[in-house]
Amino acid sequence: MQANPLPPRPCRAASRLIGCALLCSALFLASAVRPAGASAAAAEAPLAPSAVYTNAPRLAPGAVTVHTSGYMSQSGYMAQSDDLDDYDVTPAASISDPLEPWNRFWFHFNDIFYMYVAKPAYNAWVYVTPHQLRSGLSNFFANLLFPMRFVNNILQFRFLEAGVEFGRFIINTTSSLGFANVAKDKKTIVPVDPYGEDFGQTLGRWGVGHGFYVVWPFIGPSSVRDTVGRVGDCFTDPIFYVHPWELATSSELALRFNDLGAVLPLYDDLNSAAVDPYIAMREAYINFRNAQVKH
Repeated sequence: MQANPLPPRPCRAASRLIGCALLCSALFLASAVRPAGASAAAAEAPLAPSAVYTNAPRLAPGAVTVHTSGYMSQSGYMAQSDDLDDYDVTPAASISDPLEPWNRFWFHFNDIFYMYVAKPAYNAWVYVTPHQLRSGLSNFFANLLFPMRFVNNILQFRFLEAGVEFGRFIINTTSSLGFANVAKDKKTIVPVDPYGEDFGQTLGRWGVGHGFYVVWPFIGPSSVRDTVGRVGDCFTDPIFYVHPWELATSSELALRFNDLGAVLPLYDDLNSAAVDPYIAMREAYINFRNAQVKH
């Protein structure tokens, strides 16, 4: 009997079983857990000033505005800021955070990792590589994740948006194998979220709540719902099916590392502008995800 030349990825079956179990349990938690007193505080307490984080290359100025009462004033993704004064108002959380001590530990761990490991490494990468290479790899990775955006548009019954994503994928793939975003400036029949759709957004469109807030090491802010969404997104990521698993993991990490240029400037602005960066990160993340679901 010949040996299988392509052994299955280690723990593939186990990971899928764990993902299914996580999906079932977290959907229950997300639908059952609600921010305690958040709605009452938002209705009764005066609005605390917002913090606006700008200058990120992939977000327009004023794109993320955090109101500590738990909502975001916006027109699309554009938001208006309040006067930055009177910080004595106790902020009202927009999401339940029962694991705050644990989350704060990982928040500070991630902060050290981003600022003293990821940022210097990325700056060195920028120094030794031309912009065209980094941009090409970023476009290739975005084009590669087309199945994720397409499937989630279908699951949200956004068939026109799914058609736009399919058309962009065909144009970019046939013209440049995805290394150039040729379809970027083409007029579309409907506006499409530039970040695309993911399974966390799909669950939100289906009415599933965030559940509670959680910070993951290296990944950063999330929620029960979005954690389940990340598990679901694995099955629409083509790299997940690459053999051997070492090649798949290293490729995924390399492509995501190349995209740090879209994250680090926003992270720097958030840390420098916020009185409490942990609270600011939590509120900015939840408000941004809410805006994506409503978009």
